[in-house]
Amino acid sequence: MGGQRVNARGGDAVAQGALYGLLALGGALVGLIGAFQYGANRAWPIVSCLLVLAGTFVAVRAAGWAAGARTGALVPAITWILTTGALSTARPEGDVVVTGGAAGLLFLFGGAASVLLAVLLTPANRSFLTGLPHDAPSRSR
Repeated sequence: MGGQRVNARGGDAVAQGALYGLLALGGALVGLIGAFQYGANRAWPIVSCLLVLAGTFVAVRAAGWAAGARTGALVPAITWILTTGALSTARPEGDVVVTGGAAGLLFLFGGAASVLLAVLLTPANRSFLTGLPHDAPSRSR
């Protein structure tokens, strides 16, 4: 067998990295879709914005549940904030996706609050720094 060993932890790290990469992509997509849909209903833009924010909350919370850790919710939350922040800045041509109206401000600030709430409501099953479960026995010093 040539002395080669299969490192189970290395496979876990690759799978975890792929999962977080997909969650980051998902957060960016939720932000992109939400930026174009928050004011889709011209008669009731605030209502459509609130529906988009509810969907954003559910998506980030579900990402944390799927990953089994708070970091799983934090990754798409960060990419959501970065994506919507980029879409709210004006380009040199004058184009802007997320406008500064009431619905646009509700989308940006309400969305930041909803992703933060989703991250905080996700149980922290593992320590962010050590990767150990919170119920792991501690070492005596």
